[in-house]
Amino acid sequence: MNPANPGDNPAFEPGNYARPNQNWTCGRATEGQPCRAGPDAKGRCGAKAECRPRLEIKPGQTKGRWHCTRPEACESGPLPDGRCSRPVARCSPVPTLRLWRARASLAAVAAACAALLICLGVPPWRGRFISPGQLSQPHSSAAFAALASTNHLGGGCAACHVAGNSGPRGLMARAARARPGMGDFHGLLTASAAAPTRMDAACLECHAGKNFHHPAAPAISCVFCHKEHHGAAMAAATDAQCDFCHGNAATMSAVSAMPRIHHFATDHPEFRFIAEKWRDPDTLQFNHQLHLTSDSIPKLPGGRKLDCAFCHQPDASGAFMRPVNFERNCRVCHSLQFDPQTPELALPHGSVRFVTAFLHSLPAQYARLAKREGAADSDAFVQHKLAALRSQFGSGAELERRVFFSTATVGPEEQIGTLSGATRAVFPGCAYCHEVKAGPEGPEVTKPLMRERWLPDAKFSHASHAGIACARCHDAVESRDTADIILPPRETCLECHSPRGGVAHSCVECHNYHNPAPTVAAR
Repeated sequence: MNPANPGDNPAFEPGNYARPNQNWTCGRATEGQPCRAGPDAKGRCGAKAECRPRLEIKPGQTKGRWHCTRPEACESGPLPDGRCSRPVARCSPVPTLRLWRARASLAAVAAACAALLICLGVPPWRGRFISPGQLSQPHSSAAFAALASTNHLGGGCAACHVAGNSGPRGLMARAARARPGMGDFHGLLTASAAAPTRMDAACLECHAGKNFHHPAAPAISCVFCHKEHHGAAMAAATDAQCDFCHGNAATMSAVSAMPRIHHFATDHPEFRFIAEKWRDPDTLQFNHQLHLTSDSIPKLPGGRKLDCAFCHQPDASGAFMRPVNFERNCRVCHSLQFDPQTPELALPHGSVRFVTAFLHSLPAQYARLAKREGAADSDAFVQHKLAALRSQFGSGAELERRVFFSTATVGPEEQIGTLSGATRAVFPGCAYCHEVKAGPEGPEVTKPLMRERWLPDAKFSHASHAGIACARCHDAVESRDTADIILPPRETCLECHSPRGGVAHSCVECHNYHNPAPTVAAR
């Protein structure tokens, strides 16, 4: 055993010296000969001698005697003044890994603080450093800034991140009150990405009434579906986000009519208008099969054949069809000429009151017609026309009754508008197309209710399907009943909108949420 090296002593415990919480270690440790004292907290060598002699004074002695404190006493023993007779040369203590880590951490914190001060203090870099990415176009517009100001939300980032309006201290206080907090590790690990946040209240200040699409759905944060700071065009919701509710059995069980839905191509139910056998409540009489296949339908002006596009014309956007209108789509075939001998005279359309007034003023109507045609004797012209009507209808009351209530399908062979043909009616009567009832003050015609959209929560654009024949989706040639809803079933859509069809088939391709359903338009 080397008496100068206490590490050679079996009684020496290295664990008492190699302390992991110390910043310094003995300079001789790398040589395997560390001293027993070790460095102090400031990194100074604590070795002075091989031992620290102990003074022992026995009873009756005044001076006592110094004893060596080594595990095995040295031969020379302590000096008379109590110092060790075997001094040890001092070493240069070495920093431990703990100290190096502390220095590195301190340097990193200092560098981060310096970078923050530079980035936050230099105006050109400040905005880009704070912002996590480009805002969407609506949220970066002047209109949004004005709306945020009107709603007292603050300007800039604070319009949405309202905590910024409370200053640095308020911002830190809100961060400290956030739940789950920074110390709630279990809460942070188990928190749902869809959980509502304080920012949702700011969203609803501008997007008033835009609550989630169904009351059975759990409370969900706006940002779960609407991701901001990802460019000018806000990304559409993904199927996974829709599946959060629609694929959840607990959520969907509250809506008994709707099963769990994961994907349109796999488990989307049949459209409700088919599954529930919806019927069109409109009272207007129309037979698609007759208009599209009957040989009795003559050629239109210019030799054109009556087809879907003649009545169903796209609107300015191309997405939807303009409502069918009598003047634009029906009058060319369905004349309002009530007098077969006078094709120039036609009833007004759209108002029972106007039709009744017209019939009651027939003498004046014929007189104006005589003047337009340059008749030599206007009175004789009028009397001749009225006599012809009396011979056909018997009286004015019968004429009025037939005008409103007759459902005849053919009439005399006369010129009908721009068309002619023995099988075409010379205005058979309002009841031929409309529901007409006898009211206390005269005939009452039920106003048609033409529903512009049967699936108001769905997105669809005819412009995107312009290359597809109408009959591929709308089986109109088989429809004889006005109450038929001639929309395609799910299987027809799957021919294209599925993995096998190769056309986009995500949820957001067809579904719209938050927007109010359009009202039923009366025409």
